[in-house]
Amino acid sequence: MSDFKSIADIIEVAIRIERQGIDFYKKLHDQSSSPQARDTFFVLAAEEEMHAGVFRKILADAVDYTPRFDYPGEYGMFLNGCATAVLKKVAGGMASLSAGSISEALAMGIEFEKESILFYLELLEEGAFTEEKHSAIKQLINEERLHLKRLFALKKIMKL
Repeated sequence: MSDFKSIADIIEVAIRIERQGIDFYKKLHDQSSSPQARDTFFVLAAEEEMHAGVFRKILADAVDYTPRFDYPGEYGMFLNGCATAVLKKVAGGMASLSAGSISEALAMGIEFEKESILFYLELLEEGAFTEEKHSAIKQLINEERLHLKRLFALKKIMKL
Protein backbone atom coordinates (compact mmCIF):
# COMPACT_ATOMS: atom_id res chain seq x y z
CA MET A 1 0.00 0.00 0.00
CA SER A 2 2.84 2.38 0.75
CA ASP A 3 3.63 2.68 -2.97
CA PHE A 4 0.98 5.37 -3.30
CA LYS A 5 2.49 8.78 -3.97
CA SER A 6 -0.52 10.80 -2.86
CA ILE A 7 -4.15 10.75 -1.81
CA ALA A 8 -4.96 11.44 -5.47
CA ASP A 9 -3.45 8.05 -6.33
CA ILE A 10 -5.79 6.31 -3.92
CA ILE A 11 -8.83 8.09 -5.30
CA GLU A 12 -7.71 7.32 -8.86
CA VAL A 13 -7.55 3.63 -7.87
CA ALA A 14 -11.02 3.96 -6.32
CA ILE A 15 -12.35 5.32 -9.62
CA ARG A 16 -10.72 2.43 -11.49
CA ILE A 17 -12.32 -0.04 -9.07
CA GLU A 18 -15.70 1.52 -9.87
CA ARG A 19 -14.93 1.22 -13.59
CA GLN A 20 -14.33 -2.51 -13.10
CA GLY A 21 -17.73 -2.74 -11.42
CA ILE A 22 -19.34 -0.97 -14.35
CA ASP A 23 -17.70 -3.36 -16.79
CA PHE A 24 -18.77 -6.35 -14.67
CA TYR A 25 -22.45 -5.38 -14.60
CA LYS A 26 -22.50 -4.36 -18.27
CA LYS A 27 -21.05 -7.72 -19.21
CA LEU A 28 -23.73 -9.50 -17.19
CA HIS A 29 -26.39 -7.28 -18.76
CA ASP A 30 -25.21 -8.08 -22.27
CA GLN A 31 -25.02 -11.82 -21.61
CA SER A 32 -28.36 -12.17 -19.86
CA SER A 33 -31.55 -13.22 -21.60
CA SER A 34 -33.85 -12.55 -18.64
CA PRO A 35 -35.51 -9.11 -18.79
CA GLN A 36 -35.48 -8.86 -14.97
CA ALA A 37 -31.78 -9.74 -14.84
CA ARG A 38 -30.96 -7.32 -17.67
CA ASP A 39 -32.82 -4.51 -15.89
CA THR A 40 -31.11 -5.29 -12.58
CA PHE A 41 -27.65 -5.37 -14.14
CA PHE A 42 -28.34 -2.13 -16.02
CA VAL A 43 -29.31 -0.38 -12.77
CA LEU A 44 -26.26 -1.75 -10.95
CA ALA A 45 -23.96 -0.55 -13.75
CA ALA A 46 -25.59 2.88 -13.60
CA GLU A 47 -25.09 3.00 -9.83
CA GLU A 48 -21.39 2.19 -10.25
CA GLU A 49 -21.13 4.96 -12.86
CA MET A 50 -22.76 7.38 -10.44
CA HIS A 51 -20.37 6.19 -7.74
CA ALA A 52 -17.38 6.87 -10.00
CA GLY A 53 -18.72 10.40 -10.45
CA VAL A 54 -18.95 10.86 -6.68
CA PHE A 55 -15.34 9.70 -6.38
CA ARG A 56 -14.27 12.18 -9.06
CA LYS A 57 -15.91 14.91 -6.96
CA ILE A 58 -14.12 13.68 -3.84
CA LEU A 59 -10.88 13.82 -5.81
CA ALA A 60 -11.55 17.37 -6.94
CA ASP A 61 -12.45 18.43 -3.38
CA ALA A 62 -9.58 16.59 -1.68
CA VAL A 63 -6.70 18.04 -3.62
CA ASP A 64 -5.89 20.71 -6.12
CA TYR A 65 -5.86 18.18 -8.89
CA THR A 66 -7.40 17.67 -12.29
CA PRO A 67 -7.88 13.95 -12.88
CA ARG A 68 -6.44 12.63 -16.11
CA PHE A 69 -7.99 9.13 -15.96
CA ASP A 70 -5.41 7.98 -18.49
CA TYR A 71 -1.82 7.46 -17.48
CA PRO A 72 0.51 6.05 -20.09
CA GLY A 73 3.30 3.69 -19.21
CA GLU A 74 4.30 2.19 -15.91
CA TYR A 75 2.35 4.51 -13.66
CA GLY A 76 -0.93 3.74 -15.42
CA MET A 77 -0.17 0.04 -15.14
CA PHE A 78 0.53 0.54 -11.43
CA LEU A 79 -2.86 2.20 -10.82
CA ASN A 80 -4.71 -0.44 -12.81
CA GLY A 81 -2.79 -3.18 -11.04
CA CYS A 82 -3.77 -1.77 -7.65
CA ALA A 83 -7.44 -1.70 -8.63
CA THR A 84 -7.26 -5.27 -9.91
CA ALA A 85 -5.39 -6.47 -6.80
CA VAL A 86 -8.11 -5.10 -4.53
CA LEU A 87 -10.63 -7.27 -6.31
CA LYS A 88 -8.50 -10.39 -6.82
CA LYS A 89 -10.56 -12.37 -4.31
CA VAL A 90 -13.73 -11.87 -6.35
CA ALA A 91 -12.19 -11.98 -9.83
CA GLY A 92 -12.38 -15.77 -10.10
CA GLY A 93 -16.02 -15.75 -9.15
CA MET A 94 -16.74 -13.09 -11.75
CA ALA A 95 -15.35 -15.28 -14.49
CA SER A 96 -17.55 -18.24 -13.55
CA LEU A 97 -20.74 -16.29 -12.84
CA SER A 98 -23.75 -17.34 -14.87
CA ALA A 99 -25.14 -14.41 -16.81
CA GLY A 100 -28.76 -14.77 -15.76
CA SER A 101 -28.20 -15.28 -12.06
CA ILE A 102 -29.25 -12.12 -10.25
CA SER A 103 -28.64 -13.79 -6.91
CA GLU A 104 -25.05 -14.71 -7.78
CA ALA A 105 -24.41 -11.26 -9.28
CA LEU A 106 -25.70 -9.51 -6.16
CA ALA A 107 -23.57 -11.76 -3.96
CA MET A 108 -20.56 -10.93 -6.13
CA GLY A 109 -21.39 -7.21 -6.01
CA ILE A 110 -21.59 -7.41 -2.22
CA GLU A 111 -18.14 -9.03 -2.11
CA PHE A 112 -16.88 -6.39 -4.54
CA GLU A 113 -17.98 -3.62 -2.16
CA LYS A 114 -16.63 -5.40 0.93
CA GLU A 115 -13.19 -5.83 -0.64
CA SER A 116 -13.13 -2.16 -1.56
CA ILE A 117 -14.02 -1.15 2.00
CA LEU A 118 -11.30 -3.40 3.42
CA PHE A 119 -8.76 -1.84 1.06
CA TYR A 120 -9.61 1.68 2.22
CA LEU A 121 -9.62 0.65 5.89
CA GLU A 122 -6.12 -0.80 5.47
CA LEU A 123 -4.96 2.51 4.06
CA LEU A 124 -6.32 4.32 7.11
CA GLU A 125 -4.57 1.89 9.44
CA GLU A 126 -1.23 2.46 7.74
CA GLY A 127 -1.26 6.06 8.91
CA ALA A 128 0.65 7.22 5.84
CA PHE A 129 -1.59 10.24 5.31
CA THR A 130 -2.49 13.27 7.38
CA GLU A 131 -5.82 13.51 9.18
CA GLU A 132 -7.01 15.89 6.45
CA LYS A 133 -6.34 13.23 3.82
CA HIS A 134 -7.99 10.59 6.04
CA SER A 135 -11.27 12.42 5.56
CA ALA A 136 -11.13 11.73 1.81
CA ILE A 137 -10.51 8.04 2.46
CA LYS A 138 -13.35 8.00 4.99
CA GLN A 139 -15.63 9.52 2.32
CA LEU A 140 -14.71 6.64 -0.01
CA ILE A 141 -15.54 4.14 2.74
CA ASN A 142 -18.88 5.82 3.47
CA GLU A 143 -19.83 5.79 -0.21
CA GLU A 144 -18.97 2.09 -0.49
CA ARG A 145 -20.99 1.34 2.65
CA LEU A 146 -24.01 3.12 1.16
CA HIS A 147 -23.71 1.06 -2.00
CA LEU A 148 -23.31 -2.11 0.06
CA LYS A 149 -26.54 -1.28 1.91
CA ARG A 150 -28.32 -0.73 -1.42
CA LEU A 151 -27.17 -4.14 -2.65
CA PHE A 152 -28.43 -5.83 0.54
CA ALA A 153 -31.75 -3.98 0.21
CA LEU A 154 -32.09 -5.06 -3.42
CA LYS A 155 -31.35 -8.64 -2.43
CA LYS A 156 -34.05 -8.44 0.27
CA ILE A 157 -36.60 -6.85 -2.06
CA MET A 158 -36.01 -9.54 -4.66
CA LYS A 159 -36.18 -12.20 -1.92
CA LEU A 160 -32.89 -13.74 -2.99
